Amino acid sequence: MGVSRIIRSDEFIVNTPFAFSQYFNDFSYFSEIVRGTLTDMFLIYGQPVLDIGMLFRPFLIGYLFLNQGQGLSFFWISRLVFLLLISFEFGMLLTNKNKTLSLAYAILITFSPLVQWWFAINGLVEQLIMGQLGVLLINWYMTVSNYKKRLLIGFGLMICVGTFLLVFYPTWQIPLAYVFVLLAFWIFLKNKPTFTYSKKDIPIFLMYLLILTIIMIHIFTKSIDAINITLNTIYPGSEIYNGGGTLNSFTNYIPTIFFPLDYANLLKNTCDYSVFVDLFPIPLIISFIILFYQKTKDKLLIGLLILYIIFVIFYLIQLPDFIIQLTLRSKMKSFRLFPIITFVGVLILIRSMSNLENIKNKKLIIIFSLILSILMVYLSTFEFNDYYLSWMPIFAIIFYFILFTTSFLASSKRNQKIFLISVIALSFLTGGLVNPIDHGTDVVYESPFNKEVEKIVESDPDALWITETLPIDYIIPVGAKTVNSVNTYPDLEKWEKLDVNNQYSDIYNRYAHIIIDIQNTNDTSFELLFPDRFTVHINVNDLEKLNITYIATDHNLEKFTNNNISFKEIYRINNYKIYNISYSSVKSSP
Repeated sequence: MGVSRIIRSDEFIVNTPFAFSQYFNDFSYFSEIVRGTLTDMFLIYGQPVLDIGMLFRPFLIGYLFLNQGQGLSFFWISRLVFLLLISFEFGMLLTNKNKTLSLAYAILITFSPLVQWWFAINGLVEQLIMGQLGVLLINWYMTVSNYKKRLLIGFGLMICVGTFLLVFYPTWQIPLAYVFVLLAFWIFLKNKPTFTYSKKDIPIFLMYLLILTIIMIHIFTKSIDAINITLNTIYPGSEIYNGGGTLNSFTNYIPTIFFPLDYANLLKNTCDYSVFVDLFPIPLIISFIILFYQKTKDKLLIGLLILYIIFVIFYLIQLPDFIIQLTLRSKMKSFRLFPIITFVGVLILIRSMSNLENIKNKKLIIIFSLILSILMVYLSTFEFNDYYLSWMPIFAIIFYFILFTTSFLASSKRNQKIFLISVIALSFLTGGLVNPIDHGTDVVYESPFNKEVEKIVESDPDALWITETLPIDYIIPVGAKTVNSVNTYPDLEKWEKLDVNNQYSDIYNRYAHIIIDIQNTNDTSFELLFPDRFTVHINVNDLEKLNITYIATDHNLEKFTNNNISFKEIYRINNYKIYNISYSSVKSSP
């Protein structure tokens, strides 16, 4: 049910094939299936492995004892359920146990455009789960005196911290860490007057800190080479970010109700435009009403507003080098930082609505909300003018008018319920329709082509493959050691065999999807297509340098046979073929 999303190639070309390939690697920490050489499978692009570090990859554990389809299902569904439930509990903390607004918050987070368009990769869901859960556990620890419970809570906190640290995606990790550290500090101040502690707390803290440290040392010791290579890549390792954001981004949430429609991907990269629907500028307006008109002293709201302003400054303004280095701003991509601004906006919105007192002049609110909804939709057309169909702006105005109005009038239980119903409808459109529901893994394991690849792998397990024109990671789920499968970090030694003068090192020294173009007219060269994609125009005589034995392609390669190399077609289905390569200096593989 639903529509497949070609823009989500990081899921169906990278994350899922990587996970499936681990079944042919005995879930080893390092794999030769990906990249055709030893590759860190745990840290750089977190995959299931049989290692103590899996304590901090809880949603991947299903792969270790279930089949591929069940493991994938566990990975997707468990994260959705946990995010929804933990967001609701966090909403209860945020709203002083207002169940209606807590449910609205949970739905706004779980089915936000950002979460649903990025659901399976980059650890966004894990960061949101563990960040919110960590704050909840700190609150629980400080409000219970039973040390058996505190011991259990301490274990949970260790899992939260370890999982958050191992996401290894700093562009979201760092700003989210700002948010959750602020929230944890608020919890500490909130509970400090009644918090009781004794000498028993010290061994709990030290024990879990020691366990966390030992496991982290173990992981980073095993992954140190991959970390060093990644940090020294052209992309993403050496990039520095500073300002560059635009004011147009603040209306990005407006058209997200239309993003899941089929044609959306043809006009915009929906992933890069996805945010949390924070209803800007409503959170700022309501929070100012609470702080300056109602004169409510809310430390959390003040802290969130300060953080919001800091993030906006980070996003829009170029700052001196020492500031961006000190604050780690240099590691946050600007267009990835903005969605975290909208996350803070949602926190401000829900917190403000829970503290809002009755506003008497309801007619003024209705008129203001209507004008504001028209204005925000109009402003969004500057970025999305080519995207909107004729009826879309009118629908958006009506939809956001209802949300704006009920936000301002949230002191009423009735309006809170209308707001919740509107949020459910909103989230169904913005997030609920994004990911299709699929059943089974037949598309991979019942494919005649992949069955043939699997037979060849069984008889010749050490052979190296490349794919040409096929999806580059199509055959790694059956164990084929594929040189040009997505290189999550570069195999410099391999590419330097083709580039002895390091002429193209800036092209291949990166995280990359690698396209192979076999030709016999020019020397081997590299062409950068996108920051994360390049083509190797490889001369057939250089295939021996990479020790390639098999090629999966839909091209006719026999025409390239010469005195040095020969191509033998050993399998064909429709236009797709498998070639066995033999070299004049090397005996052909069986």
